[in-house]
Amino acid sequence: MNTDVSDSVLLASTLPTASGQAIGILSLNRPKALNALNLELITALRAQLLAWQQDPSIVAVWLQGSDKALCAGGDIREVQQQSLQAASPSAALQQASDFFQAEYGLYAAMARYSKPIITWCGGIVMGGGLGLAAASSVRIVTETTLMAMPEISIGLFPDAGASWFLQRFPFQSGVFLGLSGARFNGSDAMLGNLAEHALPAASREATLQALCAADWQGSAHEVITQTLLALPAQALPASTVLAHQAEIQSVVTQPNFQAALTQIQALAPRSPWLQAAADYVAQGCASSAGLHWLLMQRCRYASLEEVLNLEHTVASHCVTRADFLEGVRALLIDKDKQPRWSKSAAQVDDAWLASFLQPLPLNT
Repeated sequence: MNTDVSDSVLLASTLPTASGQAIGILSLNRPKALNALNLELITALRAQLLAWQQDPSIVAVWLQGSDKALCAGGDIREVQQQSLQAASPSAALQQASDFFQAEYGLYAAMARYSKPIITWCGGIVMGGGLGLAAASSVRIVTETTLMAMPEISIGLFPDAGASWFLQRFPFQSGVFLGLSGARFNGSDAMLGNLAEHALPAASREATLQALCAADWQGSAHEVITQTLLALPAQALPASTVLAHQAEIQSVVTQPNFQAALTQIQALAPRSPWLQAAADYVAQGCASSAGLHWLLMQRCRYASLEEVLNLEHTVASHCVTRADFLEGVRALLIDKDKQPRWSKSAAQVDDAWLASFLQPLPLNT
């Protein structure tokens, strides 16, 4: 392996293929933060992808994290601290907007990348980690894959393109996953079009070796598909979403998000998974749940780029409001897990939610 440590938060290297090209390897390298995306890591990823896109010897890019996590999401604590340190409210707004513009710009660039991006989704893949997976060409899950969109716990909302990729889950189960922050597994990811292949967690290096041994003279996507299908597949845990289809449908067919949250609470005794979802809802921010419900309705037929543009506006509003600051305090700073939200579900009305969709006075 030709190793080039281009940045401390991102390890970039190449592996030669048997047919004379190379596969670019990107390893997220913030293990203590479970590879959470901060501006430094986002910028490094974007720059390396651009360099490899212009390099004719690179036939594909492989994206990975540690054994424990691909990526636990955006580094929300860093965003919150920068907001608090800003010289003025307008400066805080601009800083937040710049972060989300960089993050969402990375996803958009990945989605339109001219070469396949293969993402190894082992371990924890949450929030922005799912944004990375959704924007990739090929996604591999394992028996260790643990996914979630848990943003309601911090006064944000399921973002990173979630208003697009959660639409692809059947029977509107993506609405439920965003409302509840419920965890789901590799089988659920395949059900929701977030993954195409299931391989053993221990086979990551062997998978890379098989890809390097392949003949890359033909279509890169066909080479990847044929190579991965020839490897021993991994049996995954049964789909939790499918096991709870009836309950999920009873939630997502409610007339509004307040009724949906009430229904989640009513269903809690039916299984430990539903109880965990209800507990998360009980601790979650009502405004966040309302925003997710609204965005999933508005973005049903939108493209990924349209969704990311809208999410940029909403996220920039969120991080300068009291609920986000309170959520990060309760979950990540004081860790008392007792957030004091500004509004109950009954107090969140259409006018309040619409205020998050208004254009922002930002520098362009």
